[in-house]
Formats: sequence, C-alpha cells, structure tokens
Amino acid sequence: MASPQGVLGTRLFISDAAIASTIDTEREFSAQSWTEVGLITQFGEYGRVFDPVTFQAIYDGRTYKLKGGYNDGQMSITVGQDLSDTGQDLLFDAANAATQDNWGFRIEFNDPPSSVGGPTTVFFRGLPMSFRTTMGAVNSVLSATAMMEINSPIITVDPAELYDTFDTGGSLTHYELFNGSDAEALDPAISANTLVMVTGNAGTGFAADGTQAIGDTGYTLAAGAIVLEARLQISAITNAAFYFGLTDQKAALEIPIESAASADTITTNATDAIGFMFDTSMTTDNIWLVGVNNGSDETPQNSATAPVAATNITLRIETNTSGDASFYINGVLAGSAMTTAAATGVTLYPTLAAMARSTASRTLTTDYLYLRQG
Repeated sequence: MASPQGVLGTRLFISDAAIASTIDTEREFSAQSWTEVGLITQFGEYGRVFDPVTFQAIYDGRTYKLKGGYNDGQMSITVGQDLSDTGQDLLFDAANAATQDNWGFRIEFNDPPSSVGGPTTVFFRGLPMSFRTTMGAVNSVLSATAMMEINSPIITVDPAELYDTFDTGGSLTHYELFNGSDAEALDPAISANTLVMVTGNAGTGFAADGTQAIGDTGYTLAAGAIVLEARLQISAITNAAFYFGLTDQKAALEIPIESAASADTITTNATDAIGFMFDTSMTTDNIWLVGVNNGSDETPQNSATAPVAATNITLRIETNTSGDASFYINGVLAGSAMTTAAATGVTLYPTLAAMARSTASRTLTTDYLYLRQG
C-alpha cells in the first residue's frame, strides 16, 4: 500500500539569473546554476487548472462540462525573512524588479531512493510577483510571503539513482577513487562544493598522470532509458585529456577511451563504454562523442565544440533500451544518435577521468553529477 510523502526536508532553489522564456525542458532547466532559498516555513499549492466550458442540452436539461483553456497557476512560499540569505535576496530583487523576466525554480522533495540517490525534482519557469514582509506581534518572527506566477509547463522528474552536488563535508564513499603513480596525481576529493580531480605531471600517460572517480552503482541499458549529466570544467585546454560517461569496470584506474595519437583516431581501453572524450592528442582538439560495443569501436563523432579553459560546460548522454545514445552539450544536440553504442546487457558505471599530456598538471572540477534510469 502506498504511503503519503512528508514535506519535511523539501527544498526550493531559484536560478542564479533570469532565464529565457523558451526554457521549458528538463535538459534546459538542469543546465542552469541554482541557489537555495533558505528558511522556508510554508509551501503553497501549485498545479495546472483548466477553465470549465459548459453547455446545456435542451433535450435533457443537463449541464455538460468540457475542459477549456488552462492556467499553470502560482506558488507562494513563506520564509523567516533574512535577506542575507542569497536565495531570499535573489527572490526579493526579482519580485521587486519592474521587468517581465522569467526565473527558473526547482523543488526537491525528500524522497531519494537511496543514500546515493537524488529526490523527485520539479522544475518550472515563473515570474516573481511579490515578496511581502509580515511583522506580527511581540512574540512573532519577522517573516515574508513570496509569490511566483508559473509561466511554463511544470516538469516533474522521477527520483535519480545517483545525484551528487558534492557539498563541502560530503562523502565519496559510493565511488571508487583512483590516481596514477605520479606524485602529483591525486584521488578525486570534494572542495568548495565541487569534485576536484588533479592530474599528475609526468607527461607519460594515464597510468602515471590519471585521476578517476567511478560510481559504485552499475546500470544496464536494457533495464531502462538512462540520462547521465555533469557540469564540469578543466583548468587548461592544452596538453590535457578527460572522459565523462559510462564504462564497464570499476576495479582499476582506466580511462575508457582516449586518443590513439594518430590523426583523429581513438584507442578504447574499455570493452563497453559510451561518453564524451576530449584529448589534445587528437588532430582536432574538440570534444568527441565516442563508444565501444563488446570491443567493437563506434565511429567517433567530432562535436565541433571545444571546451574553454576554466569555464563550465554541461555534458549529457541519453540512452534507450536498445543501447542507442544521444549526446548534448550545453543543452544542444551534438552529432547524431549513436546506434547500439554499447552492449545493452553489460553493467556500466558512471565515471569521470582526466590526465595531463605534458609535464604540467591539470585540474578537472565538477559541481554536479546526475543519473536517472527509467
């Protein structure tokens, strides 16, 4: 028998800046930067309401009802007012600005499926309309009520099996962590709300210079569609390589796919993998879309997009149960769908890997990793 969901632990986030009025998909919302609104004491209702359309038939006198136009409504929240809270301050400024700017909103329920899971997440675009202070009597807490008019479809995303925001003080116990033999290569670690991966500087390859995090939880493509996404940046785009995606092993340091250092060809170290590869040993220094299925390399695709040093880029892979994969960079489809990119029955693990290609160390940072299946 189903049980009701408690509200305790629910969180609200506002986008760090106004967003375009065209943003209305999970992919576009998840690529935004977010700030939590603190000290919420009450959430209001939200949801679509249709206008009733009625008519009466003379024959039987009955009132017949149809659905007409609809309104996605509004949502209000009450907070213990504290404008030193960055999220409250963003909401206050947006509500008081005489503009038509839409802002992104994200609600996270307190229902992650496991200790390494992410909760049900709701996205919508809205117009902050008010932020009104309530004083009250002598024993009252200074509070405020904010109201947002919802101006987009309301998107509800099922709980994710893996969703990390790498909060400072958090744990990486649900990952296998590896580093190369060079003294400069370090295990991935959390710092300043990011996953930090520092490479070696021997310049001799991944065995010496690599740093890698591999998720402990495995997934098969046949079990359900997978969405895997991360926002990352690399400190320099010269003499460097990184891989983000899925791979078939979690027991050892291994960059799943890298440049073969001959024109725009690749070397696959994994038997099955799907991912994004950037490697300056390629003739063309762009991000490549790569895969290997049961030891057979897929044709690598040049995304025509290069990372920018020390600048965030959002990479997303979507697979179906047939093993086909689509790739997105900053919310835009890159290349074409890769058919049966990896074997559907093989257990795959999410991974991030980086290395230097010279005697200068590189740093890869990631501020979130998201995986959902089903």
